[in-house]
Amino acid sequence: MQSIFLDTRKNDQAVRESYGLTEDIMMEDAASAVSRAVLRRLSEDKSPCLARPAVLVLAGSGNNGADGYAVARQLQSNPVAVVACAVGEANSALCKEQKSRAEKIGVRVIAPEELDAYLEESSIDLKVIVDCIYGSGFRGTLPAVARAVILSVNDNTDAYKIACDLPTGLDQWGRCGTVFHADETVTMGALKLALFSDKAKDECGKVSVCDLGISRDNFERAGAGAVSVTGKIIPDAWLLEEDDMELPRRKKQNVNKGSFGHAVICSGQKSGASVIAGQAALSFGAGLVTLVSDKADFPDFPMPCSLISSRVIPANTSCIAIGMGLGRRSGDSQAYTSFLLQNPNVTAVLDADVFYNEDILRLLSHRPQGLLLTPHPKEFLSLLAVCGMDTLNGVKLAKVSDVADMRLELAAAFCRKYPGIVLLLKGANSVIATTSPGQADGQGRTEIFINASGTSALAKAGSGDVLAGLAAALLAQGYDPLRAAKTASLAHAAAARRVCRDKADWALTPEDLIAAAARL
Repeated sequence: MQSIFLDTRKNDQAVRESYGLTEDIMMEDAASAVSRAVLRRLSEDKSPCLARPAVLVLAGSGNNGADGYAVARQLQSNPVAVVACAVGEANSALCKEQKSRAEKIGVRVIAPEELDAYLEESSIDLKVIVDCIYGSGFRGTLPAVARAVILSVNDNTDAYKIACDLPTGLDQWGRCGTVFHADETVTMGALKLALFSDKAKDECGKVSVCDLGISRDNFERAGAGAVSVTGKIIPDAWLLEEDDMELPRRKKQNVNKGSFGHAVICSGQKSGASVIAGQAALSFGAGLVTLVSDKADFPDFPMPCSLISSRVIPANTSCIAIGMGLGRRSGDSQAYTSFLLQNPNVTAVLDADVFYNEDILRLLSHRPQGLLLTPHPKEFLSLLAVCGMDTLNGVKLAKVSDVADMRLELAAAFCRKYPGIVLLLKGANSVIATTSPGQADGQGRTEIFINASGTSALAKAGSGDVLAGLAAALLAQGYDPLRAAKTASLAHAAAARRVCRDKADWALTPEDLIAAAARL
């Protein structure tokens, strides 16, 4: 896992105070990292030029703009035609100094009103555009001039785009209106939360971290507000990596099917969803999988031979998955909720239709431990309304886009209200959150994990049912809900990527996912 921070300005200040590094030294390191990214891209670009490769640097008026002028100065000594566009008059001391240095070495500086003409005259030679208008300190909306510049370079050139720290237009939570469309982002010192919102996924491109005079580990540690008992820093969130996936590999041989748990999948109005989840659970290691329904004619559809059907919940149930295709009528989940309240040692995956039923409040209020919730944003919006949490910081949550804009804050707030539950909020970048059990609302530390390895291929009916089945299999095999959420989410994404190596990304099916997860 990698550490992620909401705001690294305290780290910057701590580094200067602890290690005696000046802003100028740290800025030169930042500029060098961006310059290397530019030169690496130019070495890879084999497209023709009329004269020589051109690089455009968009420089703002503050210290991010200073980074830009430093980049332009460093590139000037290379066989590259460098131009800086001054998007605002330099007003910070370092921006003024760096601009002066760049001009003294011969960097051409143009005004925004000259930009369109420059883009036209350099259309063939322009290979890279570097965005240094605003960094992680951006708030509010873009000024008109900055917005016009961003729209112009986004729309009028195919040049490779590199953002310095953050693409201009992203705020610290990753919310955006007009934003620089980066192919690559070189962020400074440490990863930032803004890089991992759903909206940011299409704006940041490939993300790398550059050192600022000291190692990344020391930079992160310098600004840490808290340190764990193991001596590691406690960041605002963690970025999950493939190594964090703990697959249910079988180490013992003297076992039987009962050794790997009994996953129960609740079947309802749309029974196909329960079949998909059941097959995923069986393929991901559960010893037995039973589909349960209280319908008199159950099963009323062809059942795979490997799945068991029942009208009652088996006595040896290890985990129960509720909601996939269940139905949203009052009472659809009542019997299953009652079972879980009476059997606190049985873990559960709650998904889909269950988030539209107030019956879920009984579980959240009386036995949050052992529950893994897997909503997508629309379902989470409904869940928040059911729980009386459809307003945050005075903002009424009325649309799915409201959830997307505040997903991290909402996930944290929800978990603080219900300590012990694990929330896996699906999206372009899935968010996993939990608050330590036994701690009162607002008192416990909330942990947030982000899985950024997903792909748009997963935007397909049935893929969420597969995820629920994978999670149920892990819970049935004894995983705690947080560990199950991490591994199921990572395996789900890894399986999708594996499918897309052999098949078009639009063609993925739930069956493909299940088969690929079984080959991880």
